[in-house]
Amino acid sequence: MTTSELHARLVAMGYQERTASRVVARAVELRWLDDETLAHDRARSLRARGAGPLRIAADLEARGLPAALVDAAVEASRNGRSEDEWAEQALGAAGLVERLSAPRAWRLLVQRGFPEDVVARLLDLDTSA
Repeated sequence: MTTSELHARLVAMGYQERTASRVVARAVELRWLDDETLAHDRARSLRARGAGPLRIAADLEARGLPAALVDAAVEASRNGRSEDEWAEQALGAAGLVERLSAPRAWRLLVQRGFPEDVVARLLDLDTSA
């Protein structure tokens, strides 16, 4: 759970903003909550399941994490590999590389959150038209 999620839950339960903020600050102080660790762990987990950078970023942003932390977590999740390599792995993990037509492969990768330029390069498609 992120700090913003805990804060929102406390307010939704009827706690005053000030009380919720103090509880969140104390939880962070005690290291019960750590947005940075959560962001990096979540990004790695999604990446391992075949998610692309757009899906990872959307998931982290929906949790109320700041943009700079989201960007850092997405970048770290690449683990030194290019997005093209991750997209190719996602297709391979689906076990469908040879059987998928270009439109179906495109749809699969875009649904998993890979940018269109990465998908176009991987599928060797000319998108200049």
